[in-house]
Amino acid sequence: MPGATASGRDAHFDAPLTNLTIAAFAKTAAQQGFIAQDLFPSVPVPKQSNKYYIIDPDSWLRIHDTRRSPKTRPNRIEFRVSSDSYFADNYALASELAKEDLANADAALQLRENAAEVALQGLLQDLENRVAALVTSATNVGSGVTVASKWSDLTNSNPLVDVTTGAAFIRQQTGMVANTLVLDEDTFQTLRRHSKLLELYKYTSGGLLQDEQIAAALGVQRVLHGRAIKNVALEGQVASLQSVWGNNALLCYIAPGVGLQTATLGLQIRWTPEGIPAPFQIFRYDDPDPGKKVEVVECGYYQDERIVSKSLGYLLVNPR
Repeated sequence: MPGATASGRDAHFDAPLTNLTIAAFAKTAAQQGFIAQDLFPSVPVPKQSNKYYIIDPDSWLRIHDTRRSPKTRPNRIEFRVSSDSYFADNYALASELAKEDLANADAALQLRENAAEVALQGLLQDLENRVAALVTSATNVGSGVTVASKWSDLTNSNPLVDVTTGAAFIRQQTGMVANTLVLDEDTFQTLRRHSKLLELYKYTSGGLLQDEQIAAALGVQRVLHGRAIKNVALEGQVASLQSVWGNNALLCYIAPGVGLQTATLGLQIRWTPEGIPAPFQIFRYDDPDPGKKVEVVECGYYQDERIVSKSLGYLLVNPR
């Protein structure tokens, strides 16, 4: 990847290892409960930094006079447009392999495979943490409220009312219908046991509710529950593990695809520079310091995560 000092025949893109990481991408995300890729659609861009345009939602929702008299021109309408900027930072990680280990290993490629997967795992963990930090901050979404009664309080809480209130906010602000509910794993487990949701299915199913049942009860198309865990302790200290997604529930609208005019909460704006075949490409080279006698396996990509329509998000804080 860019930033490496190796060149010539000592540095090259490794197609077999890249194919491995592409296969591991989905596997790793599923195993670790990563949901950032589902929450923020990815859009490719031709430049590392640039502007993108934002059409004022009031312009979209205004009712225009469409009546046209004979021999007159149609009413002319305009859209107010603003802009914002992005910069696709380079995110990369690498692993070092001792030349002695590569020479003595029964299958040297297995060492390279492991190194590639370790680098990919670290990149995905960091991406998950960045996106979670964006959308679980009330200042980055249209509105954020602390739940009056925690959902673990089965007597006084009502998740149906809490989510309906959020859905109403999004619809009144944008005209869009929220289609996604994002939960951390612990909040998801609390919600699927809630008596008010179980009551809706008491004649059709028993036990714990599944994702599809929760989604139908709350009026969304899908429920994403992030299981990612992070260690917030300093290196060398005893591990201190926390949920990446915290104690939050996010109601939002996520576009099923992206185009020139896309309404969605956020985007992964991804740039792939000329000469780099694809994001998450594996780059293998010898360390520039010959005394170290190591081979470097590097993986990276260029990206900026942006909230592009904050009114399409509604955050419920401390729901459990």
